Amino acid sequence: MPKSFGRNERVASAILREAADVLHHSVKDPRVKSATVTEVSVNSDLRDARIFVSFLTNDEKAVKEAMEGLNKAKGFIRSELASRLKLRYMPEIHFIFDSLLSESMKLDALIAKGLGPKE
Repeated sequence: MPKSFGRNERVASAILREAADVLHHSVKDPRVKSATVTEVSVNSDLRDARIFVSFLTNDEKAVKEAMEGLNKAKGFIRSELASRLKLRYMPEIHFIFDSLLSESMKLDALIAKGLGPKE
C-alpha cells in the first residue's frame, strides 16, 4: 500500500514553493538573490520548518554573507509566507545551507583539471 501524502509533506511542499518565490521576487537584499531552496522539512507538530538553501557559488565568504542575509530577512520572509499560506500557525523557519551543490561544483572543477590537456 503506498504511503499517503500527509499534512507535513503538503505544508513542506507549499513552504518550498512560496519561499522560493519570496526569495526571488520580494527580498531586496542582493546577497540573497542567488539562493535556491532545495528542500523543506517540517517537524511533526508543524511548529518548525527547516529550509535548505544552496547557492551557485563555492566561495565560502559569499555563502556566509548570503546566509547572514537570509537570517536577517527571516522575519520578513516568515511574515510573507504566513500571509500566502493561510496556516493556523506559521512554523518558525530556520535556514540551513545545503552544501551538495557546492561540493559537486568543486568535484567538477577537480575532474576538469585532471582530465584537461596534459603538458
